[in-house]
Amino acid sequence: MTLITHIRKLVSAALLMVPMMLHAQWFGSRSDMINTLRVISNGDWERPQIIRLNSDETIEFSFDEMSHEYHRFTYHITHCDAGWKPSNLIESEYMDGFNDQPIDNWQNSLNTTFDYTHYSLTLPNDEVTLKLSGNYRLSIQEDGNEVAWFRFMTVEDMHNLQATVDGNTDIDTHKSHQQVNMTVSLNGLNVTNPDREIYTVVMQNRRLDNAVLNSKPTYNAGSRLTYEHCRDLIFPAGNEFRRFEIVNMYDYFKNVDRVSFHDPYYHADLMEDTRHHAYSFDYDHNGRYLIRYNQARDNDTEADYLFVHFSLASQQLSDGHMYVSGHFNGGNTGTKWEMEYNRQTGRYEATILLKQGAYDYQYIWVPDGETVGQTKPAEGDWYETKNEYLILLYYRQRGSRYDRLISTLSME
Repeated sequence: MTLITHIRKLVSAALLMVPMMLHAQWFGSRSDMINTLRVISNGDWERPQIIRLNSDETIEFSFDEMSHEYHRFTYHITHCDAGWKPSNLIESEYMDGFNDQPIDNWQNSLNTTFDYTHYSLTLPNDEVTLKLSGNYRLSIQEDGNEVAWFRFMTVEDMHNLQATVDGNTDIDTHKSHQQVNMTVSLNGLNVTNPDREIYTVVMQNRRLDNAVLNSKPTYNAGSRLTYEHCRDLIFPAGNEFRRFEIVNMYDYFKNVDRVSFHDPYYHADLMEDTRHHAYSFDYDHNGRYLIRYNQARDNDTEADYLFVHFSLASQQLSDGHMYVSGHFNGGNTGTKWEMEYNRQTGRYEATILLKQGAYDYQYIWVPDGETVGQTKPAEGDWYETKNEYLILLYYRQRGSRYDRLISTLSME
C-alpha cells in the first residue's frame, strides 16, 4: 500500500464519524492531503482561539497540503450562535469585505522527506474585518468544496466573570473530581430574562466533547448570577498530559525511545505508556503543541513529518474505543486517531503522521454509543491535576438576532 493510499484510507474512514462528532471538534480536514491545522491567537501558541473585537489583535490559521503543487484555496467566514449554528445574519452585518478570497500566503517545504506546501491566513487583514463578537466558522475551500474548517471567537472587552476551581466537590472530597464555581455580573447589560438572554459554556482543557452548556445558576440576585455546587459543573479531573518532543531527528527528547529512518520516511517510537494508577505530576501545557525544528530558520516550512508510534500497555477493554487525543487533532476522535489492540503485545497501538515539535497528548476512552470521552480508564482521575478551565459568557439582548460573546475567563 502506498503512503497516499494509506492516508486516504485513514481519512475516508474518519469522515464517516463527522456527522456524530462534528460538534466536538475545533477544526477538521475533509481532505486526505491536509495536515497540521493550527490556530494561533495574537502570536501566542498557548492562547485560546479568541481575539478581542475592535483591537489590534490578530488570529492566524495555517495548514499543510502534502505536495509541492499549488492549490487555489479560498476562505469563507460564517458567524455562528452560541451553539455553533449559523447566525441569522447576512455577511455585511458581521464583516467588512467579501468572502471567498484566495489564500495568497503559501510556501513550499525545504529539505524535508515529505513534500508539503504551508498555507496561512491572518484575520483581520486588508480584505476582511470582523464587526461583531461571537463564534465564527472559517471554511477552507477548493473549487467550491470544503477541504478544511476552523472555529474561532471574537470577544468584547467586558469583565463579567469570576470563578474558582475546587477539588472538594459534591461527588467526593479530594479524590477524583473538580468543581467550578462562578459568578456572572450583569452590570452594564440590559437583562430582563437571564434564562433566555444569558448563555454560558465551561470547558476543561478546551475540550468540546465534555463542555457544560448553559448551566442553571444557583442564585439570581438581580445584578449577579451565582453558580455554586452545580452538579453539572463537576468534571472528572483526569491526569496531567503525557508529552513528547522531536525537535531534531538525531537529538530527541522527552518520552522518545528512538527515531529511525526507513527509506523514504522517518519513524519515531515513543516510550511504552502504561495506565496511570496514581497522580503523575508533570509540567504539561494542558494539551497544547508547538511545531519546532531546532535547526530551522522557519519551522513552518523546514520541520519534517514522521510517523509517530504510540503504545499503551493495558488489558483489552470492552464496549468502546481508545483514542490518542490533544489539541493537535482539534478534539477529533475519528478513526484516524483510534488505537487498535494488539493481543500479541498486550498494548493499544496507533501510528499517526505528525510534524516535528513538542506535543501534549492523552489517551481518551469513548464508550460505544457515546460522544463524551473518558480519562479514567487510561489516565485515571485525580483532584491534584492542574487543568485549565475556559469560561465563555454569551449575551443575546431581547430583540437581537445574534449571540454576543461579551466575556471570557481562563484559569487553572
